[in-house]
Amino acid sequence: MAIIIDTGNSGDRSYSQLSTQIAKWMNRGDLATFIPDFVTNAEARIATDLRLRRMIVRTTLAVSIDSAAPLPEGWLEFETIALDGDDLDFMPMRQLTGRFRGCSGVPACYSIEGEQIFFGPSPDGAYSVDVSYYKQLESLASSGTNWLLTAKPNLYLYAALAEASLFVKKPDDANYWGGLYSGLVEALQVEDDAATSSGGALRVRAK
Repeated sequence: MAIIIDTGNSGDRSYSQLSTQIAKWMNRGDLATFIPDFVTNAEARIATDLRLRRMIVRTTLAVSIDSAAPLPEGWLEFETIALDGDDLDFMPMRQLTGRFRGCSGVPACYSIEGEQIFFGPSPDGAYSVDVSYYKQLESLASSGTNWLLTAKPNLYLYAALAEASLFVKKPDDANYWGGLYSGLVEALQVEDDAATSSGGALRVRAK
């Protein structure tokens, strides 16, 4: 496992401070205009790798007769999807279409294609589907900060430095920072396992 380095003090908690830190650690004066891209790519990496309990939100999808429903805003992955308290079963789209072709009724299964959720049988009326899902964090460029940056600023820093190193074509540096990032993800998983067993609120899934 990679060694985890403490990257800063309690002030390193904002998008602007993260950007300054990236420039400092890269020790390059010609990357300022590219730093927003490094942060964006780091956020994409984090969205792929992490499924934290604090990312879970609950909402209700309004489903009309014979219709699909759009995926909720910022959707990354479902935790639960249920109708009247009963969980709906996931089914591959081809299987869902073949099994329920021409059928309507109370939905029992669902599938995902593109940005929509399809149901089987096709809804025979209006339904409210209760979902909990992992929602992608709002970009730091828009929000300025978020709870994850506050809690784990080095997570963003390592991911951004890996992206910056790829940009300047330094694969060894990219592997180094990527290793530190992956090590922190693994450390968070251990932390989550302990927190979960003691009733804690953090859950992380490492890829």
